[in-house]
Amino acid sequence: MRSVALKAVIAVTWMAAAVAARAQANAEIVLLVGKGEKRATEQAAWNPATLNEKVSAGSFVRTLANSQMGLYLPDRTQIRLNQNSQLQVKTVADAAQFTQTQLQLTAGRAWSQAKPQTAPASANTNEARVIIQTPTATMGVLGTDWEIEVLPGGETQLVVLSGVVDISNERGALSIGAGEAALARAGAAPVRLVLVNPASRVQWVSSWKPQPRRWAGNESTRYGQAIALIESGDYTAAIAQLKAPASTDASAALLLADVLIQQGDLAGAVDVLRPQAASNADGRVASLMARAMARQDQVVQARAVVAQTLLQSPTSIELLLADGELAALDGDAAASRRAFNAVLAIEPRNAQAWYGIGLVESERENVRAARIALNEALRSDANFSQASAELAATETFAGNLEVARQLLEALVAREPQNYLARTSLGVYKLKSGQPAAALDDFLKAGLIEPRYSRAWLYTGVAHYQLGDTKRALEAFDKAAKLDPRDPVPYVYESMVLTDALDYGTAIEAARNAQQRMPFLKSLNQVASDQKGSANLGTSLANFGMQEWAGYYANEAASPYWGGSHLFLADRYTGKFARNSELFQGFLTDPTAFGSPSRKASLVGVPGHYGRVDLMADSGDWRQMGAGVTLNGLSTKDIPLAYYFSSDAARASAIDDDTTARARNFTIGLGARPSHDIGLFAFATNSTLNGQLRQLSLPNDRLTQGESRVDVGLNFKLTPTNQFWIKAGGGHQDSSVSGVIFSPASALSLNTALKTNIIPATGTLDVSNAGIRQRDLQFRHAFEIDATQWSWGAERSRLNREGRLVTTFNPVIIDSGEQFAVRQDDVWASLRHRLPGGHELQADAFHQRTSADRNQADALRLTSGPPALGSATSAVSQDTTEWNPRLGAKFQLAPLQAIRVAAQRWRRPASVGTLSPVDTSGIAVNDRLPAASGLYRRARAQYDGEIGASTFAQAYVDRERIDNGLAGRRSPASDFELTQLESLRDRPDIFSARSELEETPRFVEGKVSSIGFALNHLIGKATSVSFKYLNRDATQTGALAGLAIPFIPRHFAQTGAQWSLAGRWLVGVNATYRSERFRDDRNTVAIDSGVSFGGTLYWETADKRQSVQAIAENLLTRKSAGKSTEPHFVLRYSYNFDLGQ
Repeated sequence: MRSVALKAVIAVTWMAAAVAARAQANAEIVLLVGKGEKRATEQAAWNPATLNEKVSAGSFVRTLANSQMGLYLPDRTQIRLNQNSQLQVKTVADAAQFTQTQLQLTAGRAWSQAKPQTAPASANTNEARVIIQTPTATMGVLGTDWEIEVLPGGETQLVVLSGVVDISNERGALSIGAGEAALARAGAAPVRLVLVNPASRVQWVSSWKPQPRRWAGNESTRYGQAIALIESGDYTAAIAQLKAPASTDASAALLLADVLIQQGDLAGAVDVLRPQAASNADGRVASLMARAMARQDQVVQARAVVAQTLLQSPTSIELLLADGELAALDGDAAASRRAFNAVLAIEPRNAQAWYGIGLVESERENVRAARIALNEALRSDANFSQASAELAATETFAGNLEVARQLLEALVAREPQNYLARTSLGVYKLKSGQPAAALDDFLKAGLIEPRYSRAWLYTGVAHYQLGDTKRALEAFDKAAKLDPRDPVPYVYESMVLTDALDYGTAIEAARNAQQRMPFLKSLNQVASDQKGSANLGTSLANFGMQEWAGYYANEAASPYWGGSHLFLADRYTGKFARNSELFQGFLTDPTAFGSPSRKASLVGVPGHYGRVDLMADSGDWRQMGAGVTLNGLSTKDIPLAYYFSSDAARASAIDDDTTARARNFTIGLGARPSHDIGLFAFATNSTLNGQLRQLSLPNDRLTQGESRVDVGLNFKLTPTNQFWIKAGGGHQDSSVSGVIFSPASALSLNTALKTNIIPATGTLDVSNAGIRQRDLQFRHAFEIDATQWSWGAERSRLNREGRLVTTFNPVIIDSGEQFAVRQDDVWASLRHRLPGGHELQADAFHQRTSADRNQADALRLTSGPPALGSATSAVSQDTTEWNPRLGAKFQLAPLQAIRVAAQRWRRPASVGTLSPVDTSGIAVNDRLPAASGLYRRARAQYDGEIGASTFAQAYVDRERIDNGLAGRRSPASDFELTQLESLRDRPDIFSARSELEETPRFVEGKVSSIGFALNHLIGKATSVSFKYLNRDATQTGALAGLAIPFIPRHFAQTGAQWSLAGRWLVGVNATYRSERFRDDRNTVAIDSGVSFGGTLYWETADKRQSVQAIAENLLTRKSAGKSTEPHFVLRYSYNFDLGQ
């Protein structure tokens, strides 16, 4: 029945297609090796075919002996014909249409990547998009990688490498899957075959070009006739002439093997070379044999052959070149550089060696070194097209798009079959916002050289930008197979699956990437967004498994990649550490906040985006708010990103008639004037105005304001040798004025003055609090071998003042405070990687701190004597000290480690730092020390995956804190920048939360902790998490024995998250806290109890609209929470694109 149905489809579509054939798009000849011919009709004469020539529907093409031809169809189907093959292009479908392409292979052999665009929802997905007929069978291709051969007797042999092909004739039908084959004969139904190594069938599909003069060496004259045959493309005659002498002569064996590799007979090439390898003193035989083995995916064996032969011929140029190429293929950059440099020590003008070094550096985006090496290669050989293509690729990766375009367009026009240049041209088009045109270039490159992993990697990126997720994932899978040690295809796969809310599968991809991170070349081309979503821990974090996500983030942490900093920022709940990572992230990647707001672009692309948010919030306040965000990236002259956000809200208190209005503006700018310079600027301004109608402040006006400006620069000498500098400053001010009602104050005054005339109602004349903060910071980080060094200097200043003046007629109470911190730091840090994944870290901070606190209190009458009493105090605290930090990571097994850290840190007066905030992956706890406070800690922590679906963390921790003058009570709080987070445009669904309800304020204390956490993935759509923390947190000094505020003895939290069909996310959680206190004197207790919460999130398939509902603080008893009211949030977001 399937055969009848398939033939009926062909019959119906053939007539309509034939009528419209002239209006359809044409196929294009993108590859021509040897001689090919074409004709418009069956009766017409054959004419020579040429590169870039169009082939219209109904036309015929054929290849002659020792020739190959590649056709690229408008529906993005790739077809490559082997020698002596004939094909008719019956109909051609356009990529934008969902119709059929029909082909007929009458003789020979063809390979195809037939993967047209994924069907739209309205299309019949069971109908094959590509139909190919032979004399004995009809095949319907649903999207696959296959080879078909018409044998001399007319039989049809089909081999499927991936996907599914339906093969049928009048006798029957079969569905052939990946790794299977079928044979169809006239008068018999197709039969299924099993092949041991299906991929060996298509080894003839490659870009290998014989180089007979290279391999003949000094024997070129003796084998001049064979060389002439090879250079003329008459491989059949050359093979016949070389077969006999190849068994005894190394040069003949080399020439023969070179041709056999081009013909796809890799095993035959190795068999020819192996007997000559031992006797060939100059190493040419071993080097070519190793290259043939590598093309059979036997890289380890190939490297062993080269290593063994190098012991006998250590100065063989060909052996050293092969050694460098194979090491690069194996992800061993250091060994590759050594081998190529060894060649240059012998032969300084060797173009292949310079190209090898240039390729290694280009892949790692070491632009200066790549330019030098590739230009040296071209200086040695001006016609070295591979070096020209890679130089253009380097300029593309560096963001010099116009320079790259000129180089690439000229190179492709001159050499249409240069797959390196075509791939780089596609990357240029991607970065210029032309994904459809880029995809055409990538697929043409893949047709010329199907084993080029870079082309497949960016093919996936282009498919995803065009909205074809299925094809994108197929391309990433292909790239991963071609370069099995490269983590980037899995990074992209995880990002795509995370966008689709398929967190379980995304986590699996992230695990694959994490295992390959030691072989990473560069992540700089991976476009991260404002939240560092390219990080491998993103899918884990988005699915509520925060400890697991933090472990992945630390394992892949790098000071040189902005995505690492931006993702780590979300793992921290303290403002200081979070701001530190945000500043470093935006400085390192200043264009990150120009990324699309709906879904990942995977690589940086130009575009302009917007988002509108509407929010309703109910807790202690009822609040309604709206915000608009505009951001984008322009690459016209230089990469320039911008971000603008404005929001406004109105609120009213639940318990009284207090009302408030707030607004916030945030602006961010980032630019890369050149590949090695990044510029970043950030500014914010916020205001809040309120009318207080509380019992103690029955009719008072509240105003608050905050503003800040920061600018910074990043300079890259190399990808692993960078400088950062940042300067910034800001202020916060608040004031309250009006009426005050305080019976307690009146009673105290009447008692002290022995009177009863002072009323409980007075005026709040002055209630002001202000903070001024500024800082200047510098950092330099670089690597030498296995050691990462960094050093820097910072200066920070903080001035905090507050004044309270109240009048209870006839008495005036006047209190004022000033607190100032000045700190200068010079620091150095080293991280040393040991074999086996172990790591050591040692930091030293020289910190000079000066803290001053002045307080004045006065009691006076509104008239009469100037003062009834007054008191002043002035205290200073100056320290100059060395504060070290030591840490180590002991790798127990893959993705299992024990970390230990000893930290001594005096918190600066800044809102963040460019210095490391962690020691071997253990971050300082910035929630406990205040500015100028001294923090000391010792911690041991175990992190590890238990199987593929479970992660466990356990730790013991001891902390001591001495906040000194900063720990005393103050009417003004520390400056904690919050608007910097506005530059991060992605919603938090299951975000990290602190066990502390509020930052404790105390002078000194100690905390001993034992903690345990468990994250578990159930299937692909459910995750659960559990965390328990036991803390003994007591104050020392004057309040010794009292509890540190807000720290419970017992804390436990459990949660469950679901990713459901229809793009729904659901989460529930329960949190238990034992008794704790609001203040350092332990006068106001918060009872023990459980609070419940939940999150519900939905988004449309195109991610333009989303709705999120949050419920928090659902208490079992009202006295068990910092706030007694349940908290509900409802947010609607609409994302839109503004074009390029």
